[in-house]
Amino acid sequence: MLNKNRNTILIVIFAVVVAIFLWSQFGTQNESNYRTVLAQFDTTGVDQVRVFPAAGTPDFTLSRSGNHWTIKSSDGKQYAADPKLVKNTIDLLNGTKVKRVASQNTADHEKFAITNDKGTRVEIKAGGKKLANLILGKFDYIQPKNAQPDASGRQPQGEMIFYAALPGEPTVYVVDGQVGFGIGKDVNSFRDKTLTNIDKSSIREVSMETTGQTTDRLVKDGNRWLFNDQVADSAKVAQYLSRVSRQNGSKFAEVNEVLSFPLANAVKISGVDFDEIVIRSYQQDSVNFLVTSTQNTDGVFLDNGNKLLDRFMEDGEFFLKAK
Repeated sequence: MLNKNRNTILIVIFAVVVAIFLWSQFGTQNESNYRTVLAQFDTTGVDQVRVFPAAGTPDFTLSRSGNHWTIKSSDGKQYAADPKLVKNTIDLLNGTKVKRVASQNTADHEKFAITNDKGTRVEIKAGGKKLANLILGKFDYIQPKNAQPDASGRQPQGEMIFYAALPGEPTVYVVDGQVGFGIGKDVNSFRDKTLTNIDKSSIREVSMETTGQTTDRLVKDGNRWLFNDQVADSAKVAQYLSRVSRQNGSKFAEVNEVLSFPLANAVKISGVDFDEIVIRSYQQDSVNFLVTSTQNTDGVFLDNGNKLLDRFMEDGEFFLKAK
């Protein structure tokens, strides 16, 4: 009888041990077995970022040479890349933390857009060595559980997320929405959009030309500024120089040749410690204009209603004090 009880106890203990082992290894609810970070690497040596967007968009490669980044797409387009945008992408991907697990089933990849035709795959390399490789799927917004304002009257915030996975693995993870938004979906997402990027204190003269009209000039004369030989309002000049010294375009035009279009405006900015910058606006049709800058010869920007050039164009009503 004693031996029988002892055997029963041993069998029960053995069964419990086996169950605990199996649960710890294969239990679907045990998220502690999953990854907590999808990408972790040293950013200092990164010299290549490859992006494979969803189907229908050419893949592209960002490559670093010294401090300069270029972007080249699989359809042959090549441009200068904005190093700040590239750095932001690398920093966002590095240390990508997992919020939770969405699924461990490969069959759910389609639902979460973790597929070659729907997802965006990103590879990061340094000296030919692969540092990171992950797929970003669809975006989702999780409504707050409690929609009522808190005691201070602040509205509860929802959660912006992206679904992500590692190639060849079944698990789908939830990551912060900022990670997905930081990945450009096409070549233009990383292109340099600079029109002007200069120190405003270095500017000495700005000329503003409109086809068929006289040219207006803003010129520094000692400690004062003259607009068409009249003393300009110093506060207005300071406001204007701050504006024109740092300007970006927004939307790239799908044209490379602009000289066939009539010139509408030209703004020339000259000074010390930089080459003269010329911003030109060409009229494409009754609504759209094409804007170029000698500081960024890669870019031709689409300007609806010539609003972009209007940031550079001012007249005496703006610069001269009311009498």
